[in-house]
Amino acid sequence: MADATLAAPQDRRHDRVDKAMGWLRIGLGVLWLVDGVLQMQPGMFTMDMVSDIMAPAATAQPPWLARLIDWSVRVVTPHLVPFNWSVVGLQLLIGLLLLSPRRRHQRVGLLLSLLWGTAVWLFGEGLGQILTGSATALTGAPGSAFYYALFSAFLLLPCSTARRLFTARRDPLVWTAAGSLFLTAALQLAGPFWTPLGLAAPFGDAAMMPQPGWLRATVEWAGSLAAHHPGAVNLALVATSAALGLALLVLPDRAGPKALAFAFFFLVWWFGQDFGMLSSGMATDPNSAPLLLLALAVSWAKVRAPRLVSRTAGVLRRA
Repeated sequence: MADATLAAPQDRRHDRVDKAMGWLRIGLGVLWLVDGVLQMQPGMFTMDMVSDIMAPAATAQPPWLARLIDWSVRVVTPHLVPFNWSVVGLQLLIGLLLLSPRRRHQRVGLLLSLLWGTAVWLFGEGLGQILTGSATALTGAPGSAFYYALFSAFLLLPCSTARRLFTARRDPLVWTAAGSLFLTAALQLAGPFWTPLGLAAPFGDAAMMPQPGWLRATVEWAGSLAAHHPGAVNLALVATSAALGLALLVLPDRAGPKALAFAFFFLVWWFGQDFGMLSSGMATDPNSAPLLLLALAVSWAKVRAPRLVSRTAGVLRRA
């Protein structure tokens, strides 16, 4: 009886971890389907995809990486239309496999997600521009493909390993969010982001994209604020992201730091990443912030949802 009593809480913890990994997998699957649909936009079948998306990834990169990206551009350009349809099909396939109820299909989808995400991060995103000296989380660094690959690697872990790793006090999803926040702070320390032109540039680039008027107005307001008060705005970005990253590491099982980090990433997605520029006609994905929002939501649900259910059950029993 004692062994059964001790085993019950452990079984519940394992069940929570398994469900959380299921939610993460479903979230990734939905995002891959969104990416596949975005890849079907008419502009993706024209040289605009090469000149506006692929080729710029080589700018200011180390020579070895620039050569790799230039090579991929030369390979793709003569076969742009069939290549793009291949990307559409692959991303839709990954999404469908991740949403499949069959475990074997899910693992194939995760493996494809890991491999394709890594390839996109290297050739399409240029390692998120983190080696150029101009990378910023305001435009999505270290890149959405990095998180696709990382979360796929998490989900490919054996169940026993995942259950040991994903606990309330030790959660790789929280570590990922904290690491992203520390990276945000570190990248914003670069010299250009303390100047009006350097800090306002990401907002200005986003505001030029086709989008609803209300969204352009909010992004332009953020750009104006950055241009007139670059030191204060950048200092606030550095301090806030660093403080939130520290809070997540110190209090990984508390809802407060997760909620604040969630709000921070949402605001970055809104004002900096312009909601992934989804209305521009050339967006390949919703950008990196939604993946971090997904990670925090899954982590919060893993810890809080069982408590809410338990409290609700207690109230019903007393009634």
